[in-house]
Amino acid sequence: MRHRNYAYVLVLLVAAVTLIGGALNDVTARGRVLDESTGDPIAGAQVVYGIRVVLTDADGNYVLDHLPRGARFSIQPRGYDPATGDTSTTEVKLHPFALSLQVNERDSGDPPKPVAKPEIRQGDTRVGGPGTDDGSVVAAPYPQIGSQLLVCAPDHDTLTIEARGGAATPRVVQLTRGVQGCPPLPTPSPTSAPSPSGSPAPSASPAASASPSPTATPSPTASP
Repeated sequence: MRHRNYAYVLVLLVAAVTLIGGALNDVTARGRVLDESTGDPIAGAQVVYGIRVVLTDADGNYVLDHLPRGARFSIQPRGYDPATGDTSTTEVKLHPFALSLQVNERDSGDPPKPVAKPEIRQGDTRVGGPGTDDGSVVAAPYPQIGSQLLVCAPDHDTLTIEARGGAATPRVVQLTRGVQGCPPLPTPSPTSAPSPSGSPAPSASPAASASPSPTATPSPTASP
């Protein structure tokens, strides 16, 4: 009887240790997902652990409960590079995948008139476009965050913007109608074609190839 009681106590002890250990190992992951280029919260990003998926709210917050301590999860947003986090992560900044712009004509009324064939330039390089007739243009991959970009289109003045936002939702910019248009892009300098292999080298000059003049023969002397 005593041995049976010991067995019951041992079973209860194991169960208690398991429950306590599980409770200590069970954690809740809480964090916030932000746009690296603007610092704004990202709503609707998927936070995935195994088959469990939660979405970030309007403030970019997520909650994943009942996770093992140290568990890792992935963050899969639209318009951004994916990222990972763990149960100690409290903030995740996501890098935009591409810069998307909606280019409209300034003071064109409501609804605004889209600017056809817009372009995005960085220095003397076109990084996006020409875009569509509906004013949509995309630069991919995303230019360096904070860099200066030129937005231009035919029959419109140019506009300089910073590379920020425009990832999941197109960023709206406005161009003033004018005659400036897009600056011409540099053209590569022509290179001289190499001489065909095995061609004989040209002569230095016609004089160098001429035959030498014959020497004059002395006249015979008259007999006395």
